[in-house]
Amino acid sequence: MRIVIVGGSFAGIQAAVSLRNDCPESEIIIIEKQGRIGFIPNSVNLILKGEFHEEAHHYWMTKEQLAQEHQVEVRTETEVVALNSDKNQIQLQDGELLHFDYLVIATGSHQRFRFSTQENDTIWTIKDPKTSQEFQQRISTSKKIAVIGAGQVGLELIEGLANLGKELHLYESQSTVLFRYFDPEMIKPLYRELNDRGIRFFLNEQVQEIIETEQTEIFTENRSETYDLVLLANYTRPDNQLWEESLQLNDDGTIWVNDYLQTSQENIYAIGDAIQVTYRPTQEKMYVSLVNNAIRTAKIASKNISGQLKKDLGTYRPIGNHWFGHYFGSVGLTESESIFYPGKIKTHYLTTRASATNQESINIKVLLTEDGKLIGAQCHSQAVIFYLLDRLTLAVEEGWTLADLEAREFFFQPEFRAPTALVKVVDPFDED
Repeated sequence: MRIVIVGGSFAGIQAAVSLRNDCPESEIIIIEKQGRIGFIPNSVNLILKGEFHEEAHHYWMTKEQLAQEHQVEVRTETEVVALNSDKNQIQLQDGELLHFDYLVIATGSHQRFRFSTQENDTIWTIKDPKTSQEFQQRISTSKKIAVIGAGQVGLELIEGLANLGKELHLYESQSTVLFRYFDPEMIKPLYRELNDRGIRFFLNEQVQEIIETEQTEIFTENRSETYDLVLLANYTRPDNQLWEESLQLNDDGTIWVNDYLQTSQENIYAIGDAIQVTYRPTQEKMYVSLVNNAIRTAKIASKNISGQLKKDLGTYRPIGNHWFGHYFGSVGLTESESIFYPGKIKTHYLTTRASATNQESINIKVLLTEDGKLIGAQCHSQAVIFYLLDRLTLAVEEGWTLADLEAREFFFQPEFRAPTALVKVVDPFDED
């Protein structure tokens, strides 16, 4: 059996690895149009912060590793130009017709500005694996830089640029930064850090037009500003035009899939950023561009291709990150989006110590259903919180109550765990 995977990013690589285990006798081929596979998009931030020094660090896995460790054939710099689903063939750019028994579409997503006709020398995305030298050269010669989009990627870029002595502006069309993941009171420390570093941020400002002249000019309803460089950290979407004649697409351009991640052609699967997934708190289908989804959907598609039928239940959207010395984590429903939840929601604020040897507090906001089950949580601290975020994610997935969460056994080591329980606080956290 031949399984062809189109796309060599997280979803495509995970699909290949899982398929090797689930379908050990199959021939597995990855088609990737770039020169290398496994590019890590947020490596740009790590380059700017000086934490990545070698180009090899920018990639999760190499084609040689996939070939040697998993017996997967990887064809790089090879582009698919057509799909003939009736004959189970894809056509490659050089004219070759490649037969498949199963096809997995893992073509990921791209960043672009909706109102700009094209990318140019002063408008860059961070999804493409351009050489770090080229990117760093462009940054070094730019005095005034704009970042569009204050989600995770935008904040990573701003943090990476903050110590380089540039004039930085951050644009966000929503009323808060990280609006998908945090309620406003949980991210006050970020606003303080942006102000302290002289970074101007414009909330509720939709960038309406970008015009390139000698510099690049950004227009919103409230202002126009010129920049030496504009970095796009918004509007991540897949480009599925190649498949639209053969496969059913959703209105937002994603590929329609059923609960088993099959497309409208039963032997063709789509995963990762190419599809919508179910947001479990509200059971809505939505576009969620996260590596979590890429990995999960790749594993599920592999099981289904092997005949071990498994539904994709969807995501609670766990994310965690570290910006300007602060750790943030979020999973599940936020209070801002609870209007979309069919039942009533209760909100509690909690705190706990970071560990037995660290007095730093971890501030936690939890959302509970009427019967007390966790359906969302957000946390912030200047100490590492990711162990707690994992625990909260498990609690949300399993529908635990706070009492269930406290009762579960987890290992204790004083440098990394606090023996104290979660403590309820009366008022929302006020960092001002």
